[in-house]
Amino acid sequence: MTNDIRKFLNIKDPNIQFSPDSVQEQDNKLYIHCSLTYPVHTCPKCHHEGCVLKNGFRPSKVTYLESAGQASYLILNKQRLLCKKCHHSLTAQTQLVERNCSISRATKQKIASLATRTYSEKSIADQTYVSIHTVRRVVDTFSSAVRKRPTTLPKHLCFDEFKSTRTVNGAMSFIFCDATDHQVIDVVEDRRLRYLKAYFYRYSRKERKKVQTTCIDMYTPYIELIRQLFPNASIIIDCFHIVQSLNLELNRYRIHWMYKVKYQDRWLYNKLKRYWKLFLKKETDLDHTHYRRFTLFDSLTNTGHIVDYLLDQNQVFKETYRMVQNIRYALEKSDYDQFMMTLHQASNRPLAPGLRRVLRTFKKIQPYISNTFNHPTVTNGPIEGINN
Repeated sequence: MTNDIRKFLNIKDPNIQFSPDSVQEQDNKLYIHCSLTYPVHTCPKCHHEGCVLKNGFRPSKVTYLESAGQASYLILNKQRLLCKKCHHSLTAQTQLVERNCSISRATKQKIASLATRTYSEKSIADQTYVSIHTVRRVVDTFSSAVRKRPTTLPKHLCFDEFKSTRTVNGAMSFIFCDATDHQVIDVVEDRRLRYLKAYFYRYSRKERKKVQTTCIDMYTPYIELIRQLFPNASIIIDCFHIVQSLNLELNRYRIHWMYKVKYQDRWLYNKLKRYWKLFLKKETDLDHTHYRRFTLFDSLTNTGHIVDYLLDQNQVFKETYRMVQNIRYALEKSDYDQFMMTLHQASNRPLAPGLRRVLRTFKKIQPYISNTFNHPTVTNGPIEGINN
């Protein structure tokens, strides 16, 4: 019977003994009572022989692998020993569980195995009957043991950041990947410039000079980093982030205007609130031909006419919308001349203050935006997909 329990639990330590009635079930959990004992002839401290006496047992509850869908725990009674010469006490140890730990090695190995798949920390914790913090500690331990920092760099890189865990110093962590095969190269826990410099200086200058392009968002420290450490790399501002910054300011001004007229023109307020997504679409995607019923409009209309009607209610919003659409069209057609012409026209138009600030940023990083037009197929899409 005891051998059957040992085989079922896959416990190979011969010093762990089971009794015939060692398995108990309580609250849908299995408790397996066992004892750990072995003879010790020499005191590990004073090295006298034949002076080590048995001194009772110390019980410990060890989290083990689940059995038949139930949480399993070993109630392991460890033999305590006492040296009668130097009065040094010790407790029997086993390879089943680490010293001063209550999580079995088998459970930790299962946590590490599940962490290689697409499971959340909470899901792994639920499957192994441990806390989320235990999952984090185990994953950190295994990852630091097997992690090997890369020593080479590809020709084309994508830089991005993501919201990291609360255990890191910075609010955002840094990730970069190969722009060609979309494989993640490495993750740096802090995206601030001094940490990135310290990381990339690990690569030889010869290796850094191999990099030809780097696709980034408009985070200024990335530009400084690339200029200093990657002498041959062209900086490409990701097209998505350019459009995102434009749409953000357009939508921000719509909200400002919407709340300004909230108590003056309730119908206009409701229309601006309901049809906000139409302003973020490309103008060519709006329908100008098919008429149908729309909420808040008495007559048949279409999305194109709705946008035109609302734009006519505010000249600043209309000019801001036209400016955003012109820049998006230039990006779509990879027409750098039209992009620059649109930027120059901005000074003579009544635009939203937020959009003016964005356009000033565009002028400041104009050389890098020109690379966006020269490399229309290079984007941060792969790394954004990885982050999401």
